[in-house]
Amino acid sequence: MEEKPDIDRIARLAQIELSDEEKSALSDDLTAVIRYMDILSKIDTDGVIPMEHVLGLTNVLRDDKRVASYERERLLACAPKTEDGYYNVPLAVEQE
Repeated sequence: MEEKPDIDRIARLAQIELSDEEKSALSDDLTAVIRYMDILSKIDTDGVIPMEHVLGLTNVLRDDKRVASYERERLLACAPKTEDGYYNVPLAVEQE
């Protein structure tokens, strides 16, 4: 069963305004993407080793070394608001 994407909800979450024409075009595009994902989900991947990167790149990481840091109280003293030993900041994500 194919579901149409909820364009109004997506636009609200992205905090963008869309005209009716843009909503229609976006709905068509997202529906095409969902159809393609449905096709991909039917591919048998048993026995296929997962890849981290198609080019076989690897990260070059240094060894972790313990180094001196600032005292917690000194860092917290710079903040305008703290609570229970942590920074107290305004909510940045909408909760539904």
